[in-house]
Amino acid sequence: MSRIILMAIMLAVTVAGCNRFPDLTIQVTANLAPDESNCAIDANQELVLLRGLYDIGPDAPEFDYFLTPRIESYLVQNGLEIQAPQANMTITGFDLTIKLPDGSVPDFGEGLPNPYSVTSNAVIPPSDAIGGVSRGAAAAPVIPSSYRQSIIDALNTSGFNSIVLDVRANGTTAGGFSQQSPPFPWPIEFCDGCLGVECAAGEVGDGVGCFPGQDRWGYCDSIVPPVAP
Repeated sequence: MSRIILMAIMLAVTVAGCNRFPDLTIQVTANLAPDESNCAIDANQELVLLRGLYDIGPDAPEFDYFLTPRIESYLVQNGLEIQAPQANMTITGFDLTIKLPDGSVPDFGEGLPNPYSVTSNAVIPPSDAIGGVSRGAAAAPVIPSSYRQSIIDALNTSGFNSIVLDVRANGTTAGGFSQQSPPFPWPIEFCDGCLGVECAAGEVGDGVGCFPGQDRWGYCDSIVPPVAP
């Protein structure tokens, strides 16, 4: 009888485990700072950003606000025999919620859902050893430019000058197992003209750096007049 019970328990575990891996298989752990020379991102780099900065000045270009997150995977190659083979984790996108600092979720009206989802693409290989961590880097337009004015209106109404972006990564393994990360809170402050810089050439609104008008990358708000010979 005990042998039958043991077999029943093993069958139950197998059935329960066939739908997904345990929670916390993937996590968003940081927002990486792209290399200023070529805007590339390295999942293992040390340079990360601590907060976002979004310029809403009149000369700031309208843009999609990008996040370049580091995503960690805790899957192990050739893991449990009772589950499908564990292989690469493909990050397919992010679920996002714009929140005010008090935790409330503003309603932006028809056509601008909140929460919402965006797509992305990154592949994270499994770790070779139990307890190991594999890292990947992704990029995604987490705040489309179409949300800009509605966010500004919500800030004006509430009196706040910042938001918190709730970021959850979605991934799928080659074996068809889906996983979602816990929320990664990303604070973003709004400012008027704080990322504008003088440019020696070009036009007002031209971008300087990787993502004009956001985080630490500027845009031309004035042109330095040429020096007379």
